[in-house]
Amino acid sequence: MKQSYDIVIVGSGIAGLSTLLYLSETSIYKAGQLSIGLLVKGALDQTNTNWAQGGIAAVKALGDHFEKHINDTLNAGAFSNDKKIVEKVIQSAPNLIEDLIDWGVQFDKKNNSEFDLAQEGGHSDARIWHKEDQTGKDIQSSLINKIKDLDHVDLFEYTTLINAEKSKNNTFSIQLFDIKNNAINTTNCSKLVLATGGIGGLFEKSTNQEIATGDGICIANKLGVAIENLSYIQFHPTGLYQEGRISFLISEALRGSGAILKNEKEKEFMFKYDERLDLAPRDIVSRAISNEINQQKLPYVYLDATKIDPVIIDHHFPNIKKECFNRLGINIQKDLIPVVPVQHYSCGGVKVNEFGETSISGLFAIGEVASTGLHGANRLASNSLLEAIAFAKFSIPALTDTFYKNQFSETEMEVSKFLKVEKSEIQKIISSSAGIIKSNEGLIQAMQLLLEIKSNAVESAEFSLPNYEANCLLETAIILIQDALNQKENKGVYFNIDLINKN
Repeated sequence: MKQSYDIVIVGSGIAGLSTLLYLSETSIYKAGQLSIGLLVKGALDQTNTNWAQGGIAAVKALGDHFEKHINDTLNAGAFSNDKKIVEKVIQSAPNLIEDLIDWGVQFDKKNNSEFDLAQEGGHSDARIWHKEDQTGKDIQSSLINKIKDLDHVDLFEYTTLINAEKSKNNTFSIQLFDIKNNAINTTNCSKLVLATGGIGGLFEKSTNQEIATGDGICIANKLGVAIENLSYIQFHPTGLYQEGRISFLISEALRGSGAILKNEKEKEFMFKYDERLDLAPRDIVSRAISNEINQQKLPYVYLDATKIDPVIIDHHFPNIKKECFNRLGINIQKDLIPVVPVQHYSCGGVKVNEFGETSISGLFAIGEVASTGLHGANRLASNSLLEAIAFAKFSIPALTDTFYKNQFSETEMEVSKFLKVEKSEIQKIISSSAGIIKSNEGLIQAMQLLLEIKSNAVESAEFSLPNYEANCLLETAIILIQDALNQKENKGVYFNIDLINKN
C-alpha cells in the first residue's frame, strides 16, 4: 500500500466500480496523473449489487417518457423527494444504460432484438432493463471484468475502512484493517469516496450481504457529516419465508408478470388496500401483508405465480424457480410461494449534494449509503442501481477538480478503542422497534436500551472486525432511532401508529 493516493474508493458494488470506471475515462487518468486505491471489505463481488434481481429503471419504450418516470418516483417517495435531483437522474438514465452496455452488460432482448423491458410496482410503464432475474450479478461481473485491466489502481480485497480523519491541509488520513493478515495500516488521500452500501446488518432478517453493517454511516457521522432520514427503511414485500438471517428475494418483477398475493385462505387481498393492487409501491404492499399476517395464524402470506406462462418463468425467472425449489422444495409453476416483508433498502443516509459530495470538502458518498433526494420517503423499484451509477458519473467533475499533492500528514493514527457489544442484541432491539410499523413507546424504549448498552459496555483491549462491526451497528442504530423519534408524520416507508397518517 502506498503512503498516499489521490482518490480512495471504499466499496465494489455498482457505486464504487462505476465511479472507478468513470474516473478511468478522464484525461487526467489517461495521462497517468491519477492514483486510486479501491478498498473492498470482502471479496470483489460480495456486494448487494450482486444480489439485485429486478433491474435498473430507464425510459425507452414508445409511449413512455421522462415525465411519467419522474411522477412515478415522486409519487412513490410521498413527494418528499428533491424534484431537481429526480429530474436530473431520470433524464440521465438512458445515457447511463448506454454506459453499462458499453462496459459489457447484456440486458435481455426479445426475439425481434428489441430490449425486453419489464414493469414493476409503482411504475406506470415497462421501463425495467434486466438480465433474467439476476441483473445485479451481470452488472457486477461486467464491471469487475472492465476494471481488471486498469492501470494506476491498487485493489485491496478483505480490507475494511475503520477510521478517517480530515487534516488541516485538507487531506484525509485513513486507517484500514487487513483481514487476511490481521493488520492495521494507514494511508492518506485527497478525496475519499464512501460506497459502502446499506445497513441491513441492523436487522435480524435482511436481503443485504452480511458485510452491510453501516460502516460508511459511522465514518461520515464521526467526521461530522449530516445523516438524514435513516429511519426511512424500505422493506421488500416478498422475501422468501425461511430460516436464517439472509432472506432470498422474490423479485417484484414476478408480480409485474402476473403473480398475485394471497392470504392463508388463498384469497386475494390487495384490492382492500390500493387500486394498483399487487403493483402498488412497496411501502403499501409491505404494510398490507403485515396487516394480513396479523389477522391470520400463518406467519406469512402466499405469492401465486401458477398462472404465469411457464415460458415466461423459465426465460425471466430461472434463478427464483431454482432457489425456491432448492430451499423449500417448491415448484413455483405449481405451488404457492410463502413470502414475508423483509428489510431491504435504506432510503436515507449520508447527506450529499448533486455531485455526491458531503458538507466536508473531498468526502463523497455514493449509492445506498447516501441520501441524495432521489428516493424521498420510499424508493421506487429499480431506481437504486440507477441512483448509484448516476451519482458516480455526477461526481467526476468534483472528484477531479483539485488535489493536494505533497501535503499529506505523516503522523501515525492511533487505533480507536471499541466497546465490547453483541451484534445480536442490537439486531433484536431494532427489529422489534424499527420495523414496518412503529410506536412512540417502542422507539423510546429502544433508545433507552441502546444507550444502556453503550454506557455499560467496556472497551476492548484488542481490535477485531466483529467487534468493530458491532460498534458500527450500535452507533447507526442510535442515529436511526433518533431520526425515527424526530419524524412528525407518516409518509412513505415510515409508519408510526401514534402519528396521524398523512399519506
